[in-house]
Amino acid sequence: MQTLTSGDLVEVELVIQSKNDYEYLVFEDMKPAGFEAVQVQSGYNGNAMGAYVEFRDERVSFFVRQLARGKHSVSYRLRAEIPGKFSALPAHGYAMYAPELKANADEVKLRVIDAVPQVSHQ
Repeated sequence: MQTLTSGDLVEVELVIQSKNDYEYLVFEDMKPAGFEAVQVQSGYNGNAMGAYVEFRDERVSFFVRQLARGKHSVSYRLRAEIPGKFSALPAHGYAMYAPELKANADEVKLRVIDAVPQVSHQ
């Protein structure tokens, strides 16, 4: 379990290994409770896959028109907000027009602790 401090920034990277060329894919990453996305405006953000990114309350979705075989990645940033123990549910991917094509990632356990304020004695 990874421990973070409230206010820490986290770079989330989804690494996608594709054995074939595909079209019209969606990759969804469920945000753990207690975390908020740093960027909240959806749209094209210049990522290497050319994916449209959609930020929602509970997830971040990447819509990919074409995916060539090989290794690819997309990323976004979260901020740890609320102290506690949280699970980042597995990310999943699927083809919009071929429901038999699916992918899953692993679950990640996180712990957020409160930032300790520094006391100054004068």
